[in-house]
Amino acid sequence: MSSTLSHIPRLDCGVLVLGAGLAGMRAAWAAKQAAPRQRVLLVSPRAVPSGSSFANRNNALGVQAPPAHEAEAFVAEALALAPPGEADPELVRALAADAPTRVAELADIGVGFRVDSAGAPLRFPGCFSPARRALVFDGLARAHAAFSAKLRDLGVETLCGFEALDLPRDHGGRVLGARLCALRGRADGGARLDVRAGAVIAALGGPAPLFARRMCGPGGSGLGLGLLASTGARLVNARFVQFFWLREGDRAFVNPGDLDWSDASCSAGFTALADIAALADSRRGHCPVAFGLPDAKLDLALLARRGPDGVVRGPGAPAMALYAHAGNGGAKIDTHGRTTIPGLFACGECAGGMHGANRLGGAMALACLVFGARAGATAADEAAADEARNLPTPAPLPFAPPPLAGPGRDVESAPFLRRLRRGMDKCAAPGGSPSPAFTAWLRDAAGKRGESPVESLDESSGESPAALRRRLLARSALAVLEE
Repeated sequence: MSSTLSHIPRLDCGVLVLGAGLAGMRAAWAAKQAAPRQRVLLVSPRAVPSGSSFANRNNALGVQAPPAHEAEAFVAEALALAPPGEADPELVRALAADAPTRVAELADIGVGFRVDSAGAPLRFPGCFSPARRALVFDGLARAHAAFSAKLRDLGVETLCGFEALDLPRDHGGRVLGARLCALRGRADGGARLDVRAGAVIAALGGPAPLFARRMCGPGGSGLGLGLLASTGARLVNARFVQFFWLREGDRAFVNPGDLDWSDASCSAGFTALADIAALADSRRGHCPVAFGLPDAKLDLALLARRGPDGVVRGPGAPAMALYAHAGNGGAKIDTHGRTTIPGLFACGECAGGMHGANRLGGAMALACLVFGARAGATAADEAAADEARNLPTPAPLPFAPPPLAGPGRDVESAPFLRRLRRGMDKCAAPGGSPSPAFTAWLRDAAGKRGESPVESLDESSGESPAALRRRLLARSALAVLEE
């Protein structure tokens, strides 16, 4: 361990993975498997399962698993759903090509899929498709434990209780590592830690934490898009965020296709009840609000009845509101998970290009597995070129995880975060209206676009962790509003 700025401790590793959801854990697995002699460090904000992969409200996860003979049909459906966003056909084909192997690996580590009475895996239709290609596993804590055991067996090191607030770069623009900060309390007399790495993999989750009404799993920060944008990485489809209708009170899911549209106040604007029936039948085929599809007319009709508090009330429907679930975009990657910035990879919900404006149900979980594995293996190869970071016998981490006591990140930035989330609900959700004042406030908080607080592990911006978080939150929000 060396020292930076005389008081910030520093670690060196081959591959640094930021985020310990499904994508991050799969990336760490692949990196260590590809280069067993390298130190692979996985940074997790929590020591317990978190995020939409391992702590969602259903305690289950669906994964698109197209068999080889259905690969082309899967690709065609995924690409057809992309407009008005963009999807890279090569990335979609990578999902189809790798799906059988990646899904089989889950079974190998003990992740059990739902089966029929004969023990054969049950296949389900995913959102936006009647094709029965998706597999489902229950018990997310057990799945997380299976992944954790695999990483321990491989020798991946995990650092809990930290998050990245900057990705320093050299003068050529290559990412050098990350500046981390403890989420609570202090670690070894200081709240910060610099990690120098041969390659960095961002698996930071999506933008749902930027909204007041949200249904993502716990533990997400919403910093991912801002952190990636700060490096100058190209973003794609960041404005396409999935929203679900939930009933106010118990937050039960509501599908507009199941509502009673016969009331005149509900059917205004439609040519005939037959038109409504066709749209309702289509709408029942997917949970999130669609972008650019005809059945979005039903959602827009509901939004026209939304009150100042964001709640829809009226005949034919319970009191309900839109809740942010997940993003469909992020840093543009190639087929190996590389972003447009040297030394920086991305996978999971903060990566983009394999989905467009809409995505097949279960395709995000598949993307986490496929591009987590590809990013991990390629990052390990790149890092191996730097022998200075090849550590045959890695030293143990130099301190214990930070204590759970002390102010958390949301407490430190609470007034700012409340204002940001209220603004995003009003401006960035479907049916929202732009607010020049809100956008100007975000731009002021974000600083200049492309500006990085720190451009070297040997430099410091002098900003507090809370100030850096506010900057990144604002940049993430702007990515959704303006990308």
